[in-house]
Amino acid sequence: NQTISQPYVVAKMTEAIVKSGPIGRVLEIGTGCGYQTAVIAQLAKKVFTVERIKPLLDRAKRNLKLLGLRNIEFKHDDGSLGWAERGPFDAIITTAAPRQIPGELLEQLADGGRLIIP
Repeated sequence: NQTISQPYVVAKMTEAIVKSGPIGRVLEIGTGCGYQTAVIAQLAKKVFTVERIKPLLDRAKRNLKLLGLRNIEFKHDDGSLGWAERGPFDAIITTAAPRQIPGELLEQLADGGRLIIP
């Protein structure tokens, strides 16, 4: 019972991450099947992705391994808390809009970092 963003939404959100030039460390909240993770991994030095649904995370790991992407770290957890021990991040992108922006995510942004929420 999960949804995936339309490809044009993924493109717009990814564009917002890289519009100022090359990007280093990106935190993705909501790995899903790994589609957006794969796109970001082609443009960022390192991607850290968090998924709360274990079967989806396992599927994404398999998908991304088949693509040969090696610059991705995975975590099974509640993404609203971010991934503090891996921060700070140059960009944080969420695949779902929260009711309120979690303060934990803002605290994990690097100076000048971008928070992208649909």
